[in-house]
Amino acid sequence: MEELRSHEENGTWKLVDPPPGRKPVGCKWVYKIKRNAAGEAVKYKARLVAQGFNQKYGQDYDEVFAPVIKQTTLRTLLAIASKRNLILKHFDVKTAYLYGTLEEELYMRQPGGFEVAGQERKVCKLVKSIYGLKQSARCWNHRLHAVLLGLKFKQSRADPCLYTKVVNGRRIYLLVYVDDILVGCDSEEEI
Repeated sequence: MEELRSHEENGTWKLVDPPPGRKPVGCKWVYKIKRNAAGEAVKYKARLVAQGFNQKYGQDYDEVFAPVIKQTTLRTLLAIASKRNLILKHFDVKTAYLYGTLEEELYMRQPGGFEVAGQERKVCKLVKSIYGLKQSARCWNHRLHAVLLGLKFKQSRADPCLYTKVVNGRRIYLLVYVDDILVGCDSEEEI
C-alpha cells in the first residue's frame, strides 16, 4: 500500500514497547475516491490519520500555530506576475506532513489490520509528524522553512508565507499555503 510505503521510507515511526503511564493516540484510515470530469473513479486513495483529538496539551503537544498566506500577498503577487509577464507554476508537496519532525515524545497505536506479526502489542513511537496530529502543520512548516532558507530564499517580514530569491538579477517569488506552493519567475529554467 502506497501510504504505508511512504511512512516506511520516511521513517515516520519506530515500534516500541508501550511506555508506562502513556496512552497512545489511535489512528484510522480515511478513504477518498478521485473522479474525472465524467464522474468516473480514476484513483482510490487511503490515508492513515492519527486521532489527534486524544492528544493532551503539555504532554503530546505545545505549539500548534502554522502561518497561512495573506490574501493581499497572493493578490499582490498575481498583479506583479501580470505586469511583468512572470511564469506562474503550482506545486503540491505529496505527503507533506510526513516530512515534519516531531519535537514531542508521542505514541500511536499500530494501524488496524497492519499490525506487525509477532509485535502486535508494540506501539508506534512517532518520529515524524502524521496527518491528524495537532502540531502537524507546524512541524511541516518548520521543515519547509529550513529547506527554503538552505536554498538561499529570504522570508518576507510582511508575510511569513512569502519567500523571495534573486538569481542573476532576476527575482523568484515563492508563496506557501500549507503544502501548495506557487512559484513566480521570469523563465522555466529558474524553477
